Amino acid sequence: MRQLTILLLLFFYAMNSYAQDSIRIYGRVTDFEDIPLDSVSVRLKDKNFTNLYETISDENGYYSMTVLKGEYNCIYAIKLEDYGKTKLEYWAWNIFAFNDLEINPKYERMEIYGMNAFEPQVGPHETYMLYFRPMSLAKLLEFQGEKNKKEMEQKAIAEKDTINIAPNSISKDEIMVCINNCKTEIVSINRVVEYARGGYIYGYLVQILKPKEIANVDYDKISIVLHSKETNEYGMGECFVKRTN
Repeated sequence: MRQLTILLLLFFYAMNSYAQDSIRIYGRVTDFEDIPLDSVSVRLKDKNFTNLYETISDENGYYSMTVLKGEYNCIYAIKLEDYGKTKLEYWAWNIFAFNDLEINPKYERMEIYGMNAFEPQVGPHETYMLYFRPMSLAKLLEFQGEKNKKEMEQKAIAEKDTINIAPNSISKDEIMVCINNCKTEIVSINRVVEYARGGYIYGYLVQILKPKEIANVDYDKISIVLHSKETNEYGMGECFVKRTN
């Protein structure tokens, strides 16, 4: 009896410790008309893209996962049967998971991939530079032709070709950027070429103004929604960046 009591005490102690060291990541997955998407895989990954935690959205689009506190590389969301056929993924990057965190993925046919933010080293420190790679499903399927994605990439690398699956241009009226859910002003948009895995791909560098009202948080959540007029495709991506001031 005494041994059973000790085991129960150890169990409850372990459960209490886990609860104190854990937080909840939760939200709702929808399309760009706010229609909920069910059976969507939501995955929390490390830098090796290993799935550390995974859950599925319910019939109303809601999902929730309990994770250990810490910093994670990214969150990925898509219904797997749709990938590369009718939709591309949602991504959120540089996840600071130290308190309960609400993330509401939206995705359609435009993927906002590899999103990062940094503060230019010039006063008065009022802007962020955002880098991301927009990927159009329409342009991907056209570029890919009859080949699968891996074969297409290998051919482009061998021929030293630039993989052209991004919009040819992005104007200020095609993109909306928010910091902590507050819309911010776009200062400049530049198309760039990035070296990646032996080949080249197009990305965009966007400079934005920080909101004048400073939220009382240790990090900023930056959200991009892109509606490309060229392909009439929507995409959303997010990233988190630590505050420096």
